[in-house]
Amino acid sequence: MAWFSLRSLRAKLQLFAFLLVLVPGVILAVLAVASARNALEASIGRELAQIAGDALDELDEATHDATDMVAGWAQQDVMRDVLIGDLDKRLSRFFQTLTEGGAPFREIYGLDRTGRVVAANDPRLLENPPDLTRTASTVLRGEIMIPAVEPAGDDFVEMGAPIRDPDHPATIIGALVARYDWQHAIGRLDRRRRILLPYHMSVDVIVLADDGAIVGESWRDEATEDTRVWLREGARTLAGGLTTPRGFVESSRMSSLAGWAHDASSTHRVALVIEPLSDALAPVRRLQQGLTGTLIAVLAVALAVATALAARMSRPLRELTRATQDLLRPGEPPRVVAVRSRDEIGTLASAFNTMGTALARAQDDLLVAAKFAFVGEVAAGIAHEVRTPLGIMRSSAQLLARTVPASERESVELAEMIVGEVDRIAGVVNGLLELARPRQPELEPTALAPVLQRALDFVDGQAREKSLTVRGEFPPVPAARCDPEQVYQVALNLLVNAIQALPDGGRVTVRTLPPHDHRVGFEVEDDGPGIAPELQERVFTPFVSGRVGGTGLGLAIVQRMIQAHHGTVTLMSQVGRGTTFRVELPVAGDTR
Repeated sequence: MAWFSLRSLRAKLQLFAFLLVLVPGVILAVLAVASARNALEASIGRELAQIAGDALDELDEATHDATDMVAGWAQQDVMRDVLIGDLDKRLSRFFQTLTEGGAPFREIYGLDRTGRVVAANDPRLLENPPDLTRTASTVLRGEIMIPAVEPAGDDFVEMGAPIRDPDHPATIIGALVARYDWQHAIGRLDRRRRILLPYHMSVDVIVLADDGAIVGESWRDEATEDTRVWLREGARTLAGGLTTPRGFVESSRMSSLAGWAHDASSTHRVALVIEPLSDALAPVRRLQQGLTGTLIAVLAVALAVATALAARMSRPLRELTRATQDLLRPGEPPRVVAVRSRDEIGTLASAFNTMGTALARAQDDLLVAAKFAFVGEVAAGIAHEVRTPLGIMRSSAQLLARTVPASERESVELAEMIVGEVDRIAGVVNGLLELARPRQPELEPTALAPVLQRALDFVDGQAREKSLTVRGEFPPVPAARCDPEQVYQVALNLLVNAIQALPDGGRVTVRTLPPHDHRVGFEVEDDGPGIAPELQERVFTPFVSGRVGGTGLGLAIVQRMIQAHHGTVTLMSQVGRGTTFRVELPVAGDTR
């Protein structure tokens, strides 16, 4: 086949890949500069707005964490000392331990129920305590003070929690007021900004109050003081015109891309995250430089992938074609096509294999049906032509046996032999008729154990004659949906076959099987000589028998009966280790 021919699947896929990459690639090359800038700006802008929101969340979280600390300290037993005015200074030492241990507070005060300062982390603060009236009045009413104001000139915010009497929780005995170090909260902004550096995002963060006052900022290392002044002024101007809770804008005044988030709670803060346009849109320049090379590389890869894909697709298709042609050859088993993928071609190969198996099974079923139809015609003809002569021969042999003197023992045995052979021929005729036209089963819920026990009782005498051990194992199982008489006949047939195949002293076990996949059943297991592998595949075929003198109809009848019940009968045998026949039937009450 020529390497490139538009009639081949390979060439079509290669041409399709070439055009699919080249045409859109040229169009995208023309539109890339404009569209990439807009898309990148929108993406980075939304990310900057998200970072601004995170910055506000960091400040709120820092404030609430500090408030939780204060509320937790207010519940300590040491806080009882506000009742005695902290005379032994234990409460002041506790406050001092907290600040020296790293608590993010500049000053901590303990107030009695009148609002008088009785303890502080620094004893010098007791000489000239600050005015804590506003916070104390709120806290002594039983409320935890969460600051909703911006840092004071000394860069702190006040927060407090009521101190309750441990013995009478409803009684407020004082207040705990702390001045939170606002730089601790700003430190969180610094950490948030540095986290972005590995992702090539170098930003400045500015947090403004509702009146435009800057309450927090975190700068890039390369941001000079002039740059900071310039950005502060631009941030104030930008914050004054915001109308949405979150967004971004390209500010020509700041030559930057700025994302903002507005806190609509009581703090009314606005966070601005600013990234220079030269940094934010750097990928656009790199896109311009690498677009041509990328397009060529993608085109080459696409052609290589198309070539490999074409080879991968054409190989299973060729195999399917050959396997389909093989189906037309009479007597050839269906070829199994390898399933190499999970895509549509793999599904097609799997479906073909299923179809081939089903077709082979259907051919086998048709062959068996044809055999049974032929057997039915032959059996009907034999029954019509042979039954009457056989009856006459049997009666005549019996009369002859009665008229022959007892001294002529050989003649009597010959007459009895004739009667026995006539009975055997009649049995074969009856078996053929039963195989060709089996009786339809009368299905009903049936407990298997009594049916199997009945079959065991019937063969007990025959087993004792050969010194065989025949036992039943019947753990409780659900009832089967079957014809009890036909199942009894199946079990009896399998037991008789096992007894006839076993040498003296052998063992036969009949056991019920636990339910599985909506089926229940039983096994007939023996420890006899087993069945030869070449015979196992044909053991259910009419007139195939592994026993001398056998008709080969018993197992065929068993299979026909079980199939009429929508069940299965299977064989497991190893030469020298015994044979097991397993019968599975639908569970009673199952609608599947």
